[in-house]
Amino acid sequence: MIQFLRFTSSSIEESRFDILSGRDLSLFFIKRAVYLVLFVYCTLFLAAALPFVKTPFIPVYFLGAFATSVFLIRFINYIVGYARYGEGSISVSGEGVLLAGKFGSVKIPVAEITYLERNYFGNLLVRRKDGVSSFPLMLLKEDDRAKLISLFQDLAPRRTVIYGKIWDFTDAIVVALVLAVHIIQFLIQAYYIPTGSMEDTLKVGDHLFVEKVTYGPIIPRMLSMKSPLHLSCLGLRDIQKGDIVIFRPPHDEDKDYIKRCIAVPGDLFEIKDGRVYLNGKPSEEPYVKGFTKSFSFGVMREKGIEGVVPPGKLVVLGDNRENSQDGRFFGYLDIERIKGRAFILYWNTGQVFKLDFSRFGLIR
Repeated sequence: MIQFLRFTSSSIEESRFDILSGRDLSLFFIKRAVYLVLFVYCTLFLAAALPFVKTPFIPVYFLGAFATSVFLIRFINYIVGYARYGEGSISVSGEGVLLAGKFGSVKIPVAEITYLERNYFGNLLVRRKDGVSSFPLMLLKEDDRAKLISLFQDLAPRRTVIYGKIWDFTDAIVVALVLAVHIIQFLIQAYYIPTGSMEDTLKVGDHLFVEKVTYGPIIPRMLSMKSPLHLSCLGLRDIQKGDIVIFRPPHDEDKDYIKRCIAVPGDLFEIKDGRVYLNGKPSEEPYVKGFTKSFSFGVMREKGIEGVVPPGKLVVLGDNRENSQDGRFFGYLDIERIKGRAFILYWNTGQVFKLDFSRFGLIR
């Protein structure tokens, strides 16, 4: 925050404020170092994981690089300030300001002070008629900083309040955005069903939540990563037959699909007489609508998914077997492409208007 202050000697009592030392100083620099790392991480993460935009989202890189650069300059400024004023202090009295540091002290009489400036880099600048003296304000304890500033008269109190509100608002927005994207990436995300490929389990217009904890977190593709990293070892369980999953199909990297997992690695998958057979036995599928053919959409070629499902692969089909672009079209699905499991159906406008809430709740 930028703030301009006036020295009013008649109202100032003699006060001394010491630079941080020992454990407090160590914690100060550790926190700033952590903040710097978080700036870099959040920039890379947001650029790779922002929903509803094509990633990586380049503008985030520019904004993040700018914010990180400013914070890095501030961090370097703290180091330089401590190198100069370590174990020192600032004293204020009716006679003026005394800056004491490792290389001696500077006394600035009241008559020479034109005004004081609190700049964005955490320094208190004492403007004199013939120059300026700088003191690392941020290296004081928080309470001491507030007391020191209160000793002076704010030349533009309204602007200070406005700057403070803008900073608080911006800070809240950025924190909320970072938290929201992390929640969407790692915990839960809302989806809308635009087609009837999962009828009658899920219908057009359904709104549902997809949870991303069961199968483990997915680290978005950042920097030189060739693909997202699925940490299945941190999941609660493996994908099971019957799970309704969200995934990015191999033939369309810009859309998410929702289908049901029918076969997992090691299963013998076959389609015979309009039914699915697993390991030689007909599969019980009470949710299926229509006949299961060995191809999806007559004009599209069969992908040869019948047989033993290879390691790391799945067979996924829509419940509406006669109107679903699924594994019969794009073949086996890599487990790494799974983004989450359909969890709760919470809204359908048409049903709400009819006061029908029978389908709302856990999705099975």
